[in-house]
Amino acid sequence: MSQRDKVLFLLPATAIALVVLFTVLLFVGVSTFKQAFHRDAESDITEKTALVAHILNPLLEEGNLDEAKHFCDTFDRDALRLSLIRVDGKVEADSAEEAALLSNHLNREEVQAAIAGAPICVTRFSETLNQWMTYHAIRLEGGNREYILRAAVSTDRTTKILQKATATSMFALLLGATLALALALYMTNRVRTPLRALHQALTEITEGNLDAPIPIPSAGIVRDFATRIAEMTTLLRANLAAVMATRNEQEAILNSMEEAVLLVNRSGDVARVNRAAASLFQLSDQQAFNLSRSGMPNLLPQVQEALKTGHPFEKEYELSSPAGKVCLLIKGAIIDRSGGDCVLLTVTDLTRLRRLESFRSDFIANVSHELKTPLTCIIGAAEAILEEEDLPPEQMQKLVTMLYDQSSRLNLLVQDILSLSAIEHRQSAQNWKAPAVALDAVLGNAIAQNRELARENGVEIKLTGSVPIEIPGDSQLLEQAMGNLISNAVKYSGSPTIEVSLSQQNNTAVVEVKDFGIGIADMHKPRIFERFYRVHKERSRAQGGTGLGLAIVKHVASVHHGAATLTDTPGGGCTFRIILPIPNKNNGSAPKA
Repeated sequence: MSQRDKVLFLLPATAIALVVLFTVLLFVGVSTFKQAFHRDAESDITEKTALVAHILNPLLEEGNLDEAKHFCDTFDRDALRLSLIRVDGKVEADSAEEAALLSNHLNREEVQAAIAGAPICVTRFSETLNQWMTYHAIRLEGGNREYILRAAVSTDRTTKILQKATATSMFALLLGATLALALALYMTNRVRTPLRALHQALTEITEGNLDAPIPIPSAGIVRDFATRIAEMTTLLRANLAAVMATRNEQEAILNSMEEAVLLVNRSGDVARVNRAAASLFQLSDQQAFNLSRSGMPNLLPQVQEALKTGHPFEKEYELSSPAGKVCLLIKGAIIDRSGGDCVLLTVTDLTRLRRLESFRSDFIANVSHELKTPLTCIIGAAEAILEEEDLPPEQMQKLVTMLYDQSSRLNLLVQDILSLSAIEHRQSAQNWKAPAVALDAVLGNAIAQNRELARENGVEIKLTGSVPIEIPGDSQLLEQAMGNLISNAVKYSGSPTIEVSLSQQNNTAVVEVKDFGIGIADMHKPRIFERFYRVHKERSRAQGGTGLGLAIVKHVASVHHGAATLTDTPGGGCTFRIILPIPNKNNGSAPKA
């Protein structure tokens, strides 16, 4: 039994016990008073009877029966009722009634006791006098007859008072028991039962069920209490909903951040991380993590120093990962929490930025280098023409030819750079809705554009296979990419024949340009699609190449969610492929490129 139930049980039980106790005490008091009263009355009547006996005994011994009867008849009945009774029960004299009118008293208890020689006191209701009386009788000796002297005093008032007190006690007992029972029923129906229901609801709430209804009784002292708890629970739900909404917003913000966020205490234990941090350090949901295992040994001392000085910090760190070195910019800010100060670490991945910076620097250097050669030739030829007024026609023709060739080369370089920039811009565009493009027609145009170049170089272009395939895309970019592969094969492969085909493999379209020439060494293959990378630099420049053709092929394939690959051709040579995904026709519309 719970403490609450004990209290609710003890309240009516205590009330009942008190009622019973007070009733018992009253009964005991009444009984004690009754006994004391009867003892005093019996002692008094015994003494008075003995005194009267001393008066009557001489009269009876002298034979003065009439005088004895007269004494009894005329005695003050208010003080003491005297009766002179023969041993056969006949009443000879009585101070309260006419003796002749009284019945035989032989059957009276006190008379029987007196005849037996064992006088007693008896209290009973007198039908003659219609009141309660206490009787005492003793045996007298007088003349030739034996007589019984009986004395009686009235106890009517006291007896009625005692009877009333007893009745009152019984009524008090019944009333107290009724009130205690009513209190017990009230405590059960209006207090204990509502409290138990309220306790059950609160237990569900403490276990996490905040939607548990609060039972509110229609009446009783628990009603206000339950109403206040219901209001408090409603307020708690609202506050918790607000807290959860705020927490969810914070979680959504943290998890949507590209930067990794960690909350770290003084010992280096991570209290909280967002999704980016978990991905960066490869953490599971329940995995404990300490900065000492972060792979950056100087980070934990930096955090502890920041907590010691109270100053934020910002520093770059390198982290080794399976993909290579990762450059991280880590900012630390001091956070005051109830459990102690912590450091909020914001980690920004600078690896791509550093690579872009390096790429930009290399690109500028490569562009500068590529521009330098034709510009040097153009400037040199122009200076020669300006300085030499009387140049021979042959020399002048050579210089003008040089100007034209280098200007054309410079123009091609600029066009390729602009094309590459346009492709990158198209690649970064989010809302580009590409129209449907027939790849077989695009491939036919690319081949046609390179027929003349192939004839000049003595190369035969064979279309070994072509199937009608449509994909969403940019026809000009695709034609440029295919044309670059064909022209590269014509110019640099040294193969007398080039095989070009368009086929469908599973859900992809494959444009294949195969040559049977000198091939490409393995050391060059990983970098063959890089900008300005040339296998044979002098030969490429002699052919008018810019070094951007294959880079354009790779970016065009990437724009169309595909890829560009290079493999060896069996028997010698190379095979370049552009692999492009074919959208599912069940979609009902072409996907965005």
